[in-house]
Amino acid sequence: MAVSEVPESESAEKAAGWPYRAVSLPWQRRLRVWHRRLAVVTAIQLLLWTVSGIYFAFIDITMVRGEPHRLTPPTQSIDLAKFDFPVASTSQILIKPRLPGELVVGITDPASGLTEWLYSDGQPVSLLTSEQAISAVSSKTDITVDITEWVTTAAEAAEYRGRQLPLWRAYSAENPSLRVYVDPRSGDIVAIRNLAWRAWDFLWMLHIMDYDDRDDIGTWLLKLFSVMALLTAIAGIALYVMIPWRRTSKG
Repeated sequence: MAVSEVPESESAEKAAGWPYRAVSLPWQRRLRVWHRRLAVVTAIQLLLWTVSGIYFAFIDITMVRGEPHRLTPPTQSIDLAKFDFPVASTSQILIKPRLPGELVVGITDPASGLTEWLYSDGQPVSLLTSEQAISAVSSKTDITVDITEWVTTAAEAAEYRGRQLPLWRAYSAENPSLRVYVDPRSGDIVAIRNLAWRAWDFLWMLHIMDYDDRDDIGTWLLKLFSVMALLTAIAGIALYVMIPWRRTSKG
């Protein structure tokens, strides 16, 4: 039985066509080297982005913020005639219950953004005492506290950063990781911090690559590694397209 032979020219044409992608070896070597270098530099940060992204996606943000601990504020009638004092200028006026049966008025300065709290007669409020801060926590949350600390300074990465100082920090001796921060002027619960929040804050720092105050999402490190990660992905796709491969032979 005669067996026909396929001309070499025809075999070469088939080898050069789809799905065979023949590219010069020098270009393949260059791409391999650059892809490897970029991958080595970006691998750890890509892993951190992935791990932190998974945490952000699966954790309940309301639990992170401690919202389930907040109680629904009771309805309270307000006699606006009692609030009789001049306001020169403000960007916002707030009326809030500070303690049971006590209303205070917040006047926000449009220039500084700070809020001054006053009694109904226009006099500045006296700061809450330690016992009053514990009472405010008990009436506004389901958290039991028995220890208070007076906070007057804040580090860049403090868990109460961005809040107007001073503050009362309140917690229980049995569960010191669950902390409540109380504004001594308004009586507001300005922050509730737990282990879930601290894990979120740490991973957020790694995610945005801001290792100081953890609030800047436009750091030069983030921009640099974002571009490098993009180049790594492009180099990987280019390697797949340019390197020749063969079909699996069938028996």
